[in-house]
Amino acid sequence: MSLQRSRALVPVAAVMILRLAGIVLGLRGQTPLGRTRTAPREKFDPQAHLAGIRLPAPSRFRRRSVFISLALVLLIGAGVYAGYQIKFAREARSRAIALTTGDPDFGRELTQRYGCAGCHTIPGVPGAQGKVGPTLQGFAARVYIGGVAVNSPDNLIQWIENPRSIDPKTAMPITGISRAEARHVAAYLYTLR
Repeated sequence: MSLQRSRALVPVAAVMILRLAGIVLGLRGQTPLGRTRTAPREKFDPQAHLAGIRLPAPSRFRRRSVFISLALVLLIGAGVYAGYQIKFAREARSRAIALTTGDPDFGRELTQRYGCAGCHTIPGVPGAQGKVGPTLQGFAARVYIGGVAVNSPDNLIQWIENPRSIDPKTAMPITGISRAEARHVAAYLYTLR
């Protein structure tokens, strides 16, 4: 915090400390030195205040216009959100292709063919609700693969092809997938954010 700003806050802090001290010492009901007490105000009655003034009732047109305005704001918000989601998905796809030189769409098909869906929950893969292995949702943001290897394209491809070459005690089986096919599966996994 700058010195000038902290100096500006000193009077405010002093007033707050004095008020707190007054409350603690029981001086709350007394008037401060040099000030006189004013007469108590009358209670405000809105009906008496507005007596004789005719206020227009809300019209149907006004209610309808407010409803339409809210609907438009919601539609515009939904459109902006959908646009960002589409842009995000495209960027994730192009990033995954650049990292692995694989095809994410083909990788999604391979996850079904090699039984990955039997053990893992995989977003975008029909029927992939396995509970044996971890869910693969948000895989691209993970730091480690299988809890032992740094999440890099080469490590992931090796893990998919032969997980026991990285961790001999892993429960993940060797599925017989080739290195080229593992590259496509890795590309699909890197689209999952």
